[in-house]
Amino acid sequence: MMISENEEVARCRVADRLRAAETDALRRQDKATRRAAGSTGPRHHLAAVLRHLANHLEPQPRRRSTGLSGILRS
Repeated sequence: MMISENEEVARCRVADRLRAAETDALRRQDKATRRAAGSTGPRHHLAAVLRHLANHLEPQPRRRSTGLSGILRS
């Protein structure tokens, strides 16, 4: 029996969602295991500091001035 194209697309989507859910569950389990093992050592701390620094150094979006619309409203 042949399956339709819609059934094949649905099967692929379900497989992708299942794979994503399994990956997420493994990531959460690994994170909980590391947290329980106390992996907040110097390398973990250094990585956190570097991430914070990188986030801080990224160009921040500039605030747009109101221009004339703020003046004309009053």
